[in-house]
Amino acid sequence: MSEQLHWDRPSEIFSRLEWRCRQWAVGSQGDAPPILPLLAVSVLAASKMATEGDISSSNYYMRLAEVFRVGMRERDDLRAHFKPVADMWESLDTWLESRGGKRGYSTISGDSHLTRIGYPISQALLREQDRRILTTFFGATDVKPGAPEEFPGEEIIRRLRLWTSSNSHGLSRPLLKALHGAGPCDDVADKRTVLAKLLGRLVEHWDGTLHEDGSRARIVSALRLVLDRRARRLRWAAEKARGISAARVLHKDSGARYQLSDPYGGLYSGLEELGVTADQLKRGLVLEGEELYLGWVPQSLVFFREDEYSGDFVSVGAFSPGEPHILLVPNAELGRVRGALSDIADCGRLVERNAPLAGWTLIKNVDLKVAVTPAALLKGDSVHAAHFIPSTRRGIRFAGGLRIGRDLGHHHYLQGGVPDWLLPRDVSQGEANLRVMLSGADGTYTHDFPLQKILRPFPARLMPFADGTYQLTTPGQERATFTVSSALCEQQAPEAGSIGHRCDASAGTEAETVGREVRAIRGAKVPEELTLPKTLMVQRRVKELVLVGAEGELLSLALPDVPDWMSERLPDEAYGYCAEVTFPEGYVWAIQHWQRRRTTVKSLARSGKTTAPTPTASDTAWAESVLSAATAKGGPLWEAYVAAAREVLK
Repeated sequence: MSEQLHWDRPSEIFSRLEWRCRQWAVGSQGDAPPILPLLAVSVLAASKMATEGDISSSNYYMRLAEVFRVGMRERDDLRAHFKPVADMWESLDTWLESRGGKRGYSTISGDSHLTRIGYPISQALLREQDRRILTTFFGATDVKPGAPEEFPGEEIIRRLRLWTSSNSHGLSRPLLKALHGAGPCDDVADKRTVLAKLLGRLVEHWDGTLHEDGSRARIVSALRLVLDRRARRLRWAAEKARGISAARVLHKDSGARYQLSDPYGGLYSGLEELGVTADQLKRGLVLEGEELYLGWVPQSLVFFREDEYSGDFVSVGAFSPGEPHILLVPNAELGRVRGALSDIADCGRLVERNAPLAGWTLIKNVDLKVAVTPAALLKGDSVHAAHFIPSTRRGIRFAGGLRIGRDLGHHHYLQGGVPDWLLPRDVSQGEANLRVMLSGADGTYTHDFPLQKILRPFPARLMPFADGTYQLTTPGQERATFTVSSALCEQQAPEAGSIGHRCDASAGTEAETVGREVRAIRGAKVPEELTLPKTLMVQRRVKELVLVGAEGELLSLALPDVPDWMSERLPDEAYGYCAEVTFPEGYVWAIQHWQRRRTTVKSLARSGKTTAPTPTASDTAWAESVLSAATAKGGPLWEAYVAAAREVLK
């Protein structure tokens, strides 16, 4: 293309193409105008616009000069004499309109400020700057590298619309216009269709790394919020990155460094000292290392789902119906969120609590109504309501189940423990049924699922499955295969032992050794010695519980909380006035402090065999705890502990 331009005559730089365009205009105009290569180059330059060193993200002519591989003087010539290219865009627009849509419709749009370069910029839906930002967005919103079936382009568009509803986050104006519907309806629909394909292609070819300059390719992963201690504490955690067992990251704003290690349940430890603030939630948070880039995408609402490993609630990228979520909401948005939930959620189960972050509220048990319709989900134009529209999903996935034979690969399950099916879904399809074909040794069967049912995981464990291999297929040719086995065999799983229960009509009272020819469910091998933990029953009215040992041991214990589902649904008498507390070996007395300065002691020794006290002179904390209950009634043995404590504090 560069050889078609007169670089030695700046004022006539495009004259050769202008002459060819005039020749085409006086002809039949049956074919496209001969200017398409130049216009394609002008769009390519717009797509490369990004901030780099001293170059602004809005410096179009610098990128155009790079495409043509020319220097600064030619760049200035392009800037001074670019008007003919804008005229060529208008000629193409006129020709497409004259064809009545047979050769496609024009989607160009001018700009009141960018009168010359507005047309090519309007065609560059994704710029280089956008691609950089999108890799960060992908890593923080559950997008898996090379898995476009998980999040097709339409779903990426939906999530981007939510993310940019109140903040552009640096994305380009053409992309934002395509996302939020500025312009004629047909124009926006066409651009959004193209954008969905572009985003799907980006996900397909994304390798999980950050798009940045230089030779290094840092892996992008997500920062997660964790609600632990029964939603009484909020802390940061980092999602484990592929191939990285440990890493060191830096928080540039504070200069603090954190060592990430010991990934358990998909999350690194090491961020316990990083406090959570409202500003981080709203503006974002980044931790960077040589191998790893961790990002928190700012969002107005945060969804939490229970983690299968820890039991804590961990933040997720989007709402997924079928299991209860906890929702973290700024108090300023609470009324509007309640309104969005009123039509689609099971409001009778919702519980609001103060969040462990000032100015925010937790809403527990958030899930869709069982009979919610697509019309109700799509009702209203509030950005809050849009958060609850389920993610579009193309492929078939499995959730849960009793998996066996891990050494043989994925998706092998014990009979009766078949996983739930996460079926393809798209709310925009209305009330249409999804037909799923199940193929096995006994033949092929079809099952029709209304949209209401595929909004939540299907409990396939309720269906009778014989031993064998099964394949699920949908009309869109999505496929998933799983196997079912009636028993664990010896050596099939590392934990399998030789002890099992017979699978007869009646259950036995205890496990027995069985041979390979006997149908049995085998479990882990029972250890030769089994020691049960020591427990103590304590009334819930006790304010403080301290355990003391004979050799200066001291341990403060917290009483276990009443589970939320009990305290919210059941009267006090349903779960009793006592709590069972587990304590380790080595402690012989329990000191219980009640209200109004009342104190009691209780022996923890079995059969009344309390060990004589043998503290050292340095065990002053032990002595002070014992003397805090000096007047308690514990008999001669307790009096011996009080006397020993007084000796220590002489």
